[in-house]
Amino acid sequence: MKILQLVTQRQYRGAEVFAANLSAELIRLGHSITFAGLYKNEENILEVQNADNRDLSDAKTSNFSISLVKILQRLIKEVKPDVIQCNGSDTLKYMAAASLFVPQIPIIYRNISIISEWISSKPKFLIYKQIFQRVDHVSSVGEEAINDLVKTFNFPQNKTSVIRRGIPIKEVDNDKQRRLLIEEFDLQPEDKIAMHIGNFSPEKNHQFLIDIFAELKKTEPNLKLVLVGTGILFEKIERSIVEMELQKTVFLAGFRKDIPELLAAVDCFLLSSKVEGVPGVILEAAAQKKPSIATNVGGVTEVLKDRETGFIIEDFDRKDYISKLIALMKDGQLREIMGANAYKLVLNEFSPEKNARKFEGLYSDLISKMK
Repeated sequence: MKILQLVTQRQYRGAEVFAANLSAELIRLGHSITFAGLYKNEENILEVQNADNRDLSDAKTSNFSISLVKILQRLIKEVKPDVIQCNGSDTLKYMAAASLFVPQIPIIYRNISIISEWISSKPKFLIYKQIFQRVDHVSSVGEEAINDLVKTFNFPQNKTSVIRRGIPIKEVDNDKQRRLLIEEFDLQPEDKIAMHIGNFSPEKNHQFLIDIFAELKKTEPNLKLVLVGTGILFEKIERSIVEMELQKTVFLAGFRKDIPELLAAVDCFLLSSKVEGVPGVILEAAAQKKPSIATNVGGVTEVLKDRETGFIIEDFDRKDYISKLIALMKDGQLREIMGANAYKLVLNEFSPEKNARKFEGLYSDLISKMK
């Protein structure tokens, strides 16, 4: 099959990385992939090996771009894909417009978020309700996300499916990576290290973790936090760390590609989000046998089993978060047990090849229905 995977930008963000990993697996299964970003990304460009990697326009504009619709039309006529998968709301918007002017091709939307959270106005709701009428199938990362979409747009349940993320498992030398991380941030061997990975944006709620580690510094000075990522709030969080005198407690790693290596080096993963779909980063931590602590939002419970693979915190209860974090960090055996359980969960339910084959079957079914 010839498959067109559309992403917003070829960048290291959740939807794009998922689409890239899926594309790599589909190539291994013998399919041809065009991996196209709507907007050019100037740095840290995400590429899929052995795919046709492209960017369709230089930069995102504030208004809907008719020229981008035309560029997408030309791409479709050139590539002649058997199926098109949209990963992200902008890709869906432009593909819905382009579909009016190209031969009928199955369009799949990959839903990774709780869609009602970003449908912020009646006009936006009406626009996307029309857009979804151009979609042949919606595949979601989890039950919570797909149920929300069906309810929000009254979308036909029989045109939906849940196909889990495929999480690649990379074997890493934990001891070596631990030494490197300790050296990079001038830590002590006895320190216990937690990590957060994510875009520095309001919904990721970094300040919640900063406040927690400000309290922990008083009684548990050997507990450290490493924040990985960049974004619009990076400088604000950086200032907050300085103002709260946490420079030797909370560390900023910036943008990184070596995520498995970083996760292998730490003791646990932390999530404090206000909004999530099904957070794949918890599974990436699990792939390195690391337990997680996370606030209970979106589809967190689909990837984190409370008291089995980590802890789930209700209602942003800071006191409970601190209590669970201290308990986990002080009990090496508990971390080992929870980490092993998390690893088994990834192996059993989030196999990259298994989930790629599910997409392969879905594509084939949709193509056959159009003939």
